[in-house]
Amino acid sequence: MIEKPSRNEEEYFQLRESEILRRRHKEAARAHAKRERRQHYMKCPRCGADMISDSIGQIGLDRCGECRGVFLDAAAAEGLIKAEQSTAARIFKSMIRGVSST
Repeated sequence: MIEKPSRNEEEYFQLRESEILRRRHKEAARAHAKRERRQHYMKCPRCGADMISDSIGQIGLDRCGECRGVFLDAAAAEGLIKAEQSTAARIFKSMIRGVSST
């Protein structure tokens, strides 16, 4: 005679399977996000070309070799805000010179 599992047993296995599926889905989403990030690392947000890390004084910035865009991260932007006006002006002039000379 085949015994039918109790209702509690059915619920237990359903919950267990749904938790396993939920965990697998989260892991797959994390892996996908990691792959996406790796593909776009140091790529120009405007044209997709490779970025070149550079610094002017203590301010770090990234430049695009193709479209000549200049991009700052949050720390660099804060550094520019905190810099004296004359220092910030020198940095912008250097950036413009660097962009127009290539």
